Order: sequence, then structure tokens, then C-alpha cells
Amino acid sequence: MNCNEQNDRETYRLMITRRRATELLLAANGSVWSLPRVKVRTGQRLAEQLTEAVRKTFGTEAYSLFVPGLVSAPENALGTKFALLESVKQNDAAPPGTCWVPSTTTSGEAPLPAEEGAAVRASLQEVKRYLAEPLSGPFARPGWLKELFEWVQQQLEPLGVRVTGNFQQLNASPTFSLIRIETNGPAVWFKATGEPNTHELPVTVTLARLFPCYVPVLLGVHSSWNGWLSREAPGSTLDNFAELSAWTRAANTLAKLQIASIGKTAELLESGCKDHALLRLIEQIDPFLARMGALMATQKKQPPVILTESQLQLLGDELKDACSMLRDLGFPNTLGHVDFNPGNILASPETCIFLDWAEGCVTTPLITFEYLREHCRRYHLEEAKAAESIASAYLHPWQSFFSPEDLARGMALTPLVAVFAYAVSGNTWRSSETLRNPALAGYLRSLTRRMHREAIRIGERSEPCLR
Repeated sequence: MNCNEQNDRETYRLMITRRRATELLLAANGSVWSLPRVKVRTGQRLAEQLTEAVRKTFGTEAYSLFVPGLVSAPENALGTKFALLESVKQNDAAPPGTCWVPSTTTSGEAPLPAEEGAAVRASLQEVKRYLAEPLSGPFARPGWLKELFEWVQQQLEPLGVRVTGNFQQLNASPTFSLIRIETNGPAVWFKATGEPNTHELPVTVTLARLFPCYVPVLLGVHSSWNGWLSREAPGSTLDNFAELSAWTRAANTLAKLQIASIGKTAELLESGCKDHALLRLIEQIDPFLARMGALMATQKKQPPVILTESQLQLLGDELKDACSMLRDLGFPNTLGHVDFNPGNILASPETCIFLDWAEGCVTTPLITFEYLREHCRRYHLEEAKAAESIASAYLHPWQSFFSPEDLARGMALTPLVAVFAYAVSGNTWRSSETLRNPALAGYLRSLTRRMHREAIRIGERSEPCLR
């Protein structure tokens, strides 16, 4: 392993429990006991890595409950990272080099280092709170996986399918869950979301009803957990495909889905899709750029360039003009997706299925395609005509509605508007915290500079191309 790989890893100390958190797994560390430790890569799914590391290192099947809130605890002055997991099996012997002990004895018969003992005590208190108020954190409670399997089996019973017991946990927190469950037939996926994404459940249910050919088959809804069960769709995520044909198929399928959504925007908005219609975007231009002016004033170093007040004002004018011209072209409001990336698209030889609709919206259709086109540029830099090919595939179904000239005008205007729609898709830019968060402020400034560059490109194009 080289130095960069080592720097990309971090150590987690694991509190692996069983029997409703009354027992804790400790590892021999010389003449003393300590919490088991594993290394994971930063920036990748934590729950998936932790469960896999426990399986490989200790031969134990476990699932993640939560990462305890210990960052500000005095005993954790060094910022040590902990995670709480539960063993799937409740009565097996401890793995070699480890021992199951009563959780209450970790500071007595089996003393731990002060930092680890404090983490265990604090985490067990968190568990008690979640057990007392299960709806506040359904996936932080010991035993929830068994409850999930029982519920999943009830949903599968009418289909003549049974769960096998094998699973893969990808995401975990007290209120969020993403887990793949194997059956004696096709695998199924359970997903649940908490704040700020509780709307993803009603959006998902609505899309499954309106557009069943374009999203995974919905098998059941667990209302109290704000979760749902879906059949695994065939194919692999688009980021696994080097072949341009998969990308053109995704673009063409997106256009067909959007055309199918024409006239259904009221239902989509009612379900929880965000409102990014052009009129709504225009309303946000002035307040957004006013906030960006304040953020530009906090930038202490150059480069990157600090946009002046006059540059921001000109950008605002260009944004309003672009939105107005798109409206004049007559594009309808359709289903959109502000996080339309290759990881949210399942491609197979027959079709494409679209996933993860927390960022589903109602907007002008070309915006969503622009996000796909941008990802295509990153994945197919060596193919000069890649972006042109997926654009042709996307625009083909729209040629029944618009002339080639109007489609070209719309495509020329969309890159600017798409960046703006992405920037305002959440409310973080409105928060006063943004001024005190250097990373977020820097990111919003970079998006604004990107808009400025796109506005310049529009201005440099000949007038007949846009009007």
C-alpha cells in the first residue's frame, strides 16, 4: 500500500453488540482488552465497509446501527471514530482472539481504555433513548434487522418467494437505511429515508404508479419507517459502462420518460417533487446572487477570481434572459432530476431504470439531460463525438414536438440554467450558516463562477443561434 492509500484510510473502533446490547465483543490486546478495530476508506459507504471488514476480519456477520455522537465528548479529544453494530447471530461463540462480555462490566471485570469505556457508556445511553422512542431512530435499535426480514417476507409471500437470510447493508443511520436482501428469486431492496428526504417515499410511490416501466417495481411500503421495498432491476449502474451505446440508451429513455410525464406535473408536485419550473427559478435569481455577493466578499485569496458586483448583476440579467428564452421556446414542464448521475441509472441491453428520486423535480426537460451530458463528457473524454451522440439520442423523441432549430436553441441555453437549478436545489445557500462554513461557501462560489463562464459562452455565440 502506498502513502496515498494509507492517507485515504481511517480507523474505526467497533462496539459490536448482541442480545439487545447487553453483551459486547472485546478483542485481546496484549494483556488487556480493547474494542475491535478496522480500517475503511474515506469518502466511500461506511456501513458497507464496516460490515464487510467485520466479516473478513472476525468471521462475524453484523450490521451497522449508528455512528455515535461523540465528537464533542471530553474523553474523545483526539477525535477517535467509533461505530455501533449488532451481531446477526445472538448465541455463537466469540471469534478467536475475542470475548463476549456483559456490556455493564466493561469498566469493571474487563476494563477498557478510558476513551473506549466512555464511548461505550455514551453509546449504550443512545441505544436506550432509541429503544424508548423507536420512531425517532428505527434503525438504531438492536433487533431491527430481524423485524425487517419478517416484514419483507410478508410482502414476498404472495409472490411465492422467500428470503434466504443473506444481505448487503450499504447505508445506515438512525433514520436512513439502504439494504439489499437476497431471496430464492430476484433480490429485493429496502430503502428508508429521514429528514430532509422524507418526501422521497411519496415521490417513489407516485413514480411507480405513473411510470412503472422506468423505475423499480414497488413491492411494499413500511409507513412507520418511511421505507419501501423494491424488486431489484436488471442491469448495472451506468458508471460501469464504457460503451457509449449504454449512455445513448439512457439519454433516449430519459426523453421518453419525460414525454410520458407531460400533463402530470400537478401530481408530481403534490407527491413532493421540487418545483424548479422556469418561473420559480427566475424568482430565485436576485436573492441567490445577493447571497453570492456576500460570499464573494468573504473570499480572502485570489485565485480563484472574485466576481464583482457588476459581474454578478450581468450574470443575473443573462440568467433571466436564458430562462425567458427557454419559456418562449415552449418546452413543457416535465419530470426532472437534479441529481441525475450515472450511479442513479441502471442500464441493461433492453432498457434503463432510474433510481433515487430524493432530488426529483418538475422543470424544463433539457435541464436533467444537461446533467447526464456533463457526466458523459467526464466518462468519455477520449471520444470527441460522445456528447454529440447522446444529445442526438435524447433529442430524437422530442423531434415530434419541436423543430431542430428550437431544440438547438434550447440546448445552447440550458448549460447556464442547469447550473443555477443545481445551485438552488437545496436551501443551504439561504442559510446564515453558509457564511460560517468555508467549504460550503467555496463550493457555492465555484458554481457561481461556472455560471459566469457559461453566460460568457452564450454571449459569444452569434445572435441567430439563440433567437
